[in-house]
Amino acid sequence: MCDMLQERHRQHKSSYNYTPLVARLVETCYQARITRLKELATLLGISTSYTHYLIKKLKRDAFFKIWASPHYDNIGLRVMRVFLQVKSNTYAQILLESLSRHDFILYIARGYSNLGKGVYCEFLVPNDKERLLLSFLESLANGGLISAYDVCQVIAFGNIVMGFEWYDFSTNTWLFNWQALLENVLSKADLDKHLLITGLASSQTSRTPRFDFYDLCILHYLEQDVFSPLTSLALKLGTSPQNLSYHFRNHVLKNDLIKVTRPKWYPFLIEESSYYILNAEFENDKALNSFLESLNRKPIAYSWSYCKREAGHSVMIAGVLPYDELFNFIDFLDLLREHGILKRYDYYLLDIHRSYGKLLPYHCYDEAFGWRCDFEPYLKDILRMAKKVQEGRASSATRFVAKLASAADNKIESV
Repeated sequence: MCDMLQERHRQHKSSYNYTPLVARLVETCYQARITRLKELATLLGISTSYTHYLIKKLKRDAFFKIWASPHYDNIGLRVMRVFLQVKSNTYAQILLESLSRHDFILYIARGYSNLGKGVYCEFLVPNDKERLLLSFLESLANGGLISAYDVCQVIAFGNIVMGFEWYDFSTNTWLFNWQALLENVLSKADLDKHLLITGLASSQTSRTPRFDFYDLCILHYLEQDVFSPLTSLALKLGTSPQNLSYHFRNHVLKNDLIKVTRPKWYPFLIEESSYYILNAEFENDKALNSFLESLNRKPIAYSWSYCKREAGHSVMIAGVLPYDELFNFIDFLDLLREHGILKRYDYYLLDIHRSYGKLLPYHCYDEAFGWRCDFEPYLKDILRMAKKVQEGRASSATRFVAKLASAADNKIESV
């Protein structure tokens, strides 16, 4: 297996010609919760104007942007990740089309996994309303639209620094070295050191969030681009920039309503890449932390999520890789399992071209009633589209049988 990793060691063309300074800019955006351009400039030790120039160039040439992810727990929401397993591509397309219109969908994509094919979803669910989602999923299963589903609740998440340790600046290529990564994970697992992630299952505490409509509008706005000026938003909302600045400083920042900021970018040529989600259970916290630490500054993953599910807890890793490196990644995971680091894992490969991402549904919040979330209209829409497909199939089958009968009659007459 180790030899296989070495044999498939390849170079991959970068989507952009990075310099050491630009690489440091990208990595810094993962490491620090940056909400202002001046903060980034200070960390880089360069002027704000030059930082603005670099960001603008990255946006133009590398589809790069920095966005803020809300601290959902602090605004009364939870992230639920669901994989809907289907037998029919038609049903998968129906689910994709209907659920992509749901206000509380964060992300949805056609997916393929070691469990089967289906649709991967990330839902936002108001606190104590998980039963609405579970009831919706049961209805889909009872209606024969899905054959199975896997659901988990995200109870903590953070960034992995998707960086440039494997980047060759002289040739502008990525050089993957899975064997070195394996050795790095194994060596870290033997060290007795402070754990980055431990006891998350029992350490989660609830708090009473303090937020209002303006705070939610700001979060929605910063999800698009964390450096967007609030003056533009103030104009859209019909309020003053001073009012939004007050809410940003005294509510959004003070009440910790932003969880992380993170770049959105494609290190590789997008037509040769695939998003993936890894759902893994590790032997212990030390094994988990050795894995996450070793991923830092590699072009493999950009986030981790600690998840609660019926069978226990697991960690989900999200990233993007060139197609042929996905095979090396799976071989690497198998080796971690053989070495007692990884207990079990599932993976989901997501179709970038059949995916939809959405922002915080601030318009669904009512200060008197809270979050208004309803799955019933979408269930009816999905069942209606499925029935239409079934009727079409039945009509086609009837016409086909009639043609066969007519052909048989003609043959009998000719005899």
